[in-house]
Amino acid sequence: MVWSFMGNARMYQALRDYGDRIDTVGIFTFEVDITGTITETGTSISSMLTYINRWPHIKWLLTIMNHGTASIFTALRNNTNGAKDKFLTEIIRIMNKYPWCAGVDIDLERGGGYENKDAANDLFRDIYNTVKAYDSSKLVNICLPGMTGVQGSVGGENWCVYEDLNPYCDTATIMSYGMAWQDLHRVRYLPGIGWKAFMIMQSGL
Repeated sequence: MVWSFMGNARMYQALRDYGDRIDTVGIFTFEVDITGTITETGTSISSMLTYINRWPHIKWLLTIMNHGTASIFTALRNNTNGAKDKFLTEIIRIMNKYPWCAGVDIDLERGGGYENKDAANDLFRDIYNTVKAYDSSKLVNICLPGMTGVQGSVGGENWCVYEDLNPYCDTATIMSYGMAWQDLHRVRYLPGIGWKAFMIMQSGL
């Protein structure tokens, strides 16, 4: 899996020249705020349409991120002032707006400690169920922190328990920057989890 967050000439060149080798792209466009509202702030969808039309075999996912803002993750997790409820309706809205998408890619960071895991699990469960109720063929990829085990985050993300989240995604990407075994050009999956699928970011095109 690759993402469109760079938005530079090299990225578009890679999509043009190597699209036949790519199976999944996260379109890095959608930002959620503390109210659960999603806005389009990243890569312009119009700039991607040429490649979306050229490479119909690619699964184009709508990447939704909080840019690592802890207060946003907290509001969504705890449904503060209805933030989670709003977020779920917003996910449906953007899939309706871009019906060619293969699904969504959820990139939420800074979820805090292990004490938040149950509420975080509920959030990802509700996202997954919302997407599947809308269209069972739509996919849910989740981006997760690198972990050495339960409460084994290298970056303060102990809310994440891989096994708990397994039922709430079709695929997962382990964002392994910060791990000693991660090189500079690839995001690798954490060995031994036994999940049904992984997407590996091959950023060295």
